[in-house]
Amino acid sequence: MKQDAFIQQLRHELRSLPKEAIDEIVADYREYIGDAIAAGRNEEDVIAALGDPARLARELKAQANYRRWEKRRSFGNLMRVVGSIAGLGLLHLVLLVPLMLYMLVLTAGYIASGALTVAGLVALALFGSHALLGKPAETAPFNIHLFDGDAKHRDASHGTLTLDDIDALKVVGDRYRLMLDNGTRISIVTSAGPIVLRLQDDKPVIDTPSEAARKLLTPDGDAAFTIARRDVISLELHTDDGDRVSLARTGRDNPSTIWSMASDDGKTASFTEDEHGKTTGAAIHDGPASVAIENGQIAIDTANQHVHIVASNINALSSYSSRASLAMLPIGIAGLLFCIWLTRITWRALARYVRRQIGVISASLERDASV
Repeated sequence: MKQDAFIQQLRHELRSLPKEAIDEIVADYREYIGDAIAAGRNEEDVIAALGDPARLARELKAQANYRRWEKRRSFGNLMRVVGSIAGLGLLHLVLLVPLMLYMLVLTAGYIASGALTVAGLVALALFGSHALLGKPAETAPFNIHLFDGDAKHRDASHGTLTLDDIDALKVVGDRYRLMLDNGTRISIVTSAGPIVLRLQDDKPVIDTPSEAARKLLTPDGDAAFTIARRDVISLELHTDDGDRVSLARTGRDNPSTIWSMASDDGKTASFTEDEHGKTTGAAIHDGPASVAIENGQIAIDTANQHVHIVASNINALSSYSSRASLAMLPIGIAGLLFCIWLTRITWRALARYVRRQIGVISASLERDASV
């Protein structure tokens, strides 16, 4: 092979390198060949001693990639050097395949760990803001209170469902207002003792064995009294129309009040209020028809149909999601740290391997040049 053909093929094989680098390499080999011919050696023998231009180009590209990696030690430049060495056949298939699989697994580890970390941070931010800014209501989405139609009484408490048919018992702020009428009888168990209220000859009568219990009542007009709600343990009211209202306070630490109402035609209603006046459950019965609302569930029954609606447990879902987000975040961070540790080990091992193989390539090029 002549010098021009060798140089032309070498330049073609080096085409992936920058033009300045190719021109420098070609100039060096032209100078080497020219010096050898001037020393009396045969041109074809000199070219034959240099070997196959394609193999020589691969070795030169490996050296160029190595110098680029030494200037800028990035993982991409290191992998280019490894690829160049693999192209020379110095990195056997037995080593190349496991290396590629290892790099794929390491990349997948970075992706999975990063995704877990981001998902954990997003979920933690969402549920953290939810916990700070609000949470699902723990009471039923309605209130039931006993008022007369007076706007003053409406403003004194929360929301309303007015029971105008029962005038003898109203809720006014934190007190019960009791209105006596002919045929009305009110039995109260207070913290100071029992009380029975009734009318006799159009005059209110208070029957109680305890003077302290009597003092709990405050007159509020003709045949009307008020009493603090906190002093009432239970109350039962009967009217001459056959209507009945009863209530009982339960619990000591978180007291609630259970209301029960019945009319003379058999209709009944009951509901439970917490200490803040919020309704937590209710049931209404009218013959064969009934509606019950409790613990996030609504049951509707008629003579021929039954409907049961269960609300999703938002509190449980929030709790589960919060735990999941808290679990994803440390797992993702631990995975990233482990992948970084593996990358450092891989970097050092590949760097040592590359230096060793580049030394072999450099020695080979020097031998070819000295022949």
